[in-house]
Amino acid sequence: MRDQIWTALCDLKFKGFCLGILIDKYQRQDRTINIILAIASSGSIATWTIFQEVPILWGGIIALSQVITVVKPYFPLVRSVRELKEKKLRVETLGISVEKLWHKLQYNKINEAEAAEMYFSLREQSLEIQEFSDDIIVKVDGKIEEKANERMRIF
Repeated sequence: MRDQIWTALCDLKFKGFCLGILIDKYQRQDRTINIILAIASSGSIATWTIFQEVPILWGGIIALSQVITVVKPYFPLVRSVRELKEKKLRVETLGISVEKLWHKLQYNKINEAEAAEMYFSLREQSLEIQEFSDDIIVKVDGKIEEKANERMRIF
């Protein structure tokens, strides 16, 4: 039971690290998109000067900003960040509960049967946390796993 609890704790830590990295990634993407749109929309003041000297560049910037404006609602980054932050908090809170359970078992404050009962209850909570809204796609790629594994080595 100790090994299972320790594995669950490590799994929750890893997932928390992954969620934190995803939050950072999505926030950077959203900020980049907003900066591009701000530059394109506020750049209209300088349109005449730039248009005369580099009309293709300016036309490309305007076209890109229009495409981003049309496509942006299909990338629910702000909503994703909000849900990911909520999940990360729940994962970290659950991780603390698992850590407390491990500590109690390690120092014989509860027996194996009590630990097993608490462990399976916490596992059920973990499964509930891992459910995401249908419009949110969570993809943990190799880079994210690598960064999370590096943080796990420190843990």
